[in-house]
Amino acid sequence: MRSHFNLVAVFSLFVIAAFFTACQKDDNLSNSEGLLSTRDSHNFTYSINPAMVGDSIVITFDLENDADCGLAMIQVSGPDGNGWSNGGKPVTPDSGIATLLFIPDAPGEYRVRGKYTRTGNPKSCDFESTGWMESADLLIVEGDTTGMEDDSTEMEDDSTSCEISFTGEAISCDSVREVVFTYTPDQDYNHIKIQGGLTNGTLEDAVVTVDGADLDVKQRTPGNSSNRIITIEGSVEACVPITITITWSSSNQGDVITGDWSATGADDVEGLECE
Repeated sequence: MRSHFNLVAVFSLFVIAAFFTACQKDDNLSNSEGLLSTRDSHNFTYSINPAMVGDSIVITFDLENDADCGLAMIQVSGPDGNGWSNGGKPVTPDSGIATLLFIPDAPGEYRVRGKYTRTGNPKSCDFESTGWMESADLLIVEGDTTGMEDDSTEMEDDSTSCEISFTGEAISCDSVREVVFTYTPDQDYNHIKIQGGLTNGTLEDAVVTVDGADLDVKQRTPGNSSNRIITIEGSVEACVPITITITWSSSNQGDVITGDWSATGADDVEGLECE
């Protein structure tokens, strides 16, 4: 009799545990669905979605960093979701917000992505650069092709155009020195080369940080000197600024702290001098 009672008690406890486990799973599923319905799509929003062919759609990219320096870029795929044919010109965000005006000329399901690149002096613009971030929400466009292709292509070419530039700035001229070079290509390059030197008195290899592209950095000491020749090479995207920050220790007390620097397609930067 006692054995039968124990068996019933154990079975009852098992049923109760299974009931609470099932309830807990239901609660978790409900919470999961709630999270999915309100999930953060990397803070991309569309002024119209679904939209019609020919609508003026404002795409907003919230960087969540309040940045008012550096550059943000938004790109839209083709109507089939492939490629990134609808690229915007890099813009300086306003309190961490960047926008792109997009006018679709064909129906489809468009993907949207964006990235932020810190530029200039890291002491005055210290926000962290990001890689590409893609929205979890597709931009849905309905309707028929409007024959806007020629106009939209021309608009796209204008929106992605920029002038090539290469600039340099001396940030620190103490025993620990720092310079920042900024290179903006006017087109996609499979291979670019940025090269220049640090003046004599360089005590050890410099620390070189590159933002905006994945580039290879090499440095060498020419002859028996204490100079450094730095070479930076790799592929870059049109209109995306590349920021190169170089810091090093020096025993040289002279005002000129670098030699001339060159970059593919751009004017040279003459030796940087301390004021």
